[in-house]
Amino acid sequence: MADLEFVDLSGLEALAQSQEEGIEITILNEKGEPIGLKIGVVGPDSERMQKAMRDVAAEFAKAAAERESLGEAPADESDARLIAILAKATTHWTPNPKIAGQVIPFSEENVRNLYTKLKIIRDQVEAKAARRSSFTKG
Repeated sequence: MADLEFVDLSGLEALAQSQEEGIEITILNEKGEPIGLKIGVVGPDSERMQKAMRDVAAEFAKAAAERESLGEAPADESDARLIAILAKATTHWTPNPKIAGQVIPFSEENVRNLYTKLKIIRDQVEAKAARRSSFTKG
């Protein structure tokens, strides 16, 4: 193997920047057809996602400690943790969705509720947000 004088890391720098900027995911129905909703999310290496993971870990650790002090059994919170992280990493949606005749404006709480209620949407956001390849340009 020939000796290389340098390794160009500009592609990885561009990937990191793309994750900070985020992407917009077109949400599909069960047939794979767009439903008209787009959701923005940042990448797994972005500062916002890293902060979301730290904040959620602290939030759930505090809740677990409170339950333990009350003598309550530990709860399985894996879905709730994932939903909380994804909600913090979600930057926007367009247009506002309507559920049961009510328009739902964008907020972290509303994102959590949407991801809790509609797993089909949460799964699509999770699949894209967790993969660095989703954030490559070109």
